[in-house]
Amino acid sequence: MDFQLGPRPSPITAALALKGLHGVFSLYEGQYALALPDYPRSFPRLRVFAASREALDQLVTAIETHPGYADGLAKVGRFTYPKAVPEGFTGPWVSYRRYRIPSRKAERKAEGNMRLRRIQTADAAELPYFSLRSQSNGQTWRLYVEARPAATAEQAEPDAYGLATQSRPLALPRLP
Repeated sequence: MDFQLGPRPSPITAALALKGLHGVFSLYEGQYALALPDYPRSFPRLRVFAASREALDQLVTAIETHPGYADGLAKVGRFTYPKAVPEGFTGPWVSYRRYRIPSRKAERKAEGNMRLRRIQTADAAELPYFSLRSQSNGQTWRLYVEARPAATAEQAEPDAYGLATQSRPLALPRLP
């Protein structure tokens, strides 16, 4: 099911949409996977995958009944009608992964530049990112997303943002 951003999609509205989706994804961890069907272009839409139609209905119901999510998501876009992945899909598979940027505290040396190098690498590759704000400490940070071709569908559990991780790879069908 797609979440169509509009009327003027932007990285800011995409971040607001992801914030709402993340809230529900956290409640039902491992049930929803996120795809960026227009990758590497920025965010005209976000695609949510689930194992069943009931799970997608559960997502929409959770969003509609939670005031914080419903208000925010209704302002930035709308869900489209869910579509099933074709039986026996043989097309390309993609793994949408979180591109890790270490925190400043994670530097091994006080004058280290690993964080800066990772940010420069992500920016040079023009990886799309969501600008988010931590609810626990109020700091802003970027969630970079990297799409990698995957050989086949791998059974795994997405993280609370619906993305694959290094330890839990996840492949999704690349659909138009």
